Amino acid sequence: MIYNFKNYLVLFCLVISSCSSLNSFKETYQKFLPNSQTSFYIVQPGDSLWSIALKFNIDQKALIARNNLSKPYVIYPKQKLLIGGVENLDFSFKRYSSLQWHHPLNADFQPSNIDDGWLVFKQPQGTPIFSIDSGIVEVAGPDIPGYGNLLMISHSNNYLSLYAHCDKILVEHGDEVERGSIVAQLGSSESPFPLLKFQLRKNGKPIQSENINFIF
Repeated sequence: MIYNFKNYLVLFCLVISSCSSLNSFKETYQKFLPNSQTSFYIVQPGDSLWSIALKFNIDQKALIARNNLSKPYVIYPKQKLLIGGVENLDFSFKRYSSLQWHHPLNADFQPSNIDDGWLVFKQPQGTPIFSIDSGIVEVAGPDIPGYGNLLMISHSNNYLSLYAHCDKILVEHGDEVERGSIVAQLGSSESPFPLLKFQLRKNGKPIQSENINFIF
């Protein structure tokens, strides 16, 4: 009799695991399935759902749903979160390029480089940072390791703007901000020199930054 690959995996797991319960069998079996189905992440101290979503480039709401988390969505160190099955979010290229956004700094400031989907602006400490559109502040502070003082603002139609490594943040979580309002100052928090790393997302998907149409 010819078995397919999954049949062999099941037999293999039965032999080596000596499973005493259905749960232990399922855990052993899952280890041999493709990563897209069984990828887990172990929560580390200081992690948040936002930081994990950013780390794996996935949508926070999808992460919550995949793990059946309930409000207030508390996670704790050593907790195992299922990442497999949460769609990996590829960069969107020109789909949203017709929209116009207020420049986060000044229309004359050009990014020095693009770092993994982030626009990097190297400008003097204290340079004003503007909200690219009206919205609500979701994160305001050093809540996500690696991004310094981070500002996240949610906008209509499921857009989210991110401003990393700020010096002073002039708004608080839950504040409503207007398009073009000064929300922070450029800084060097968790960075060796002053800079702003900016990213725009749609439905959790990072938009390739050179295709964002900025106006001042």
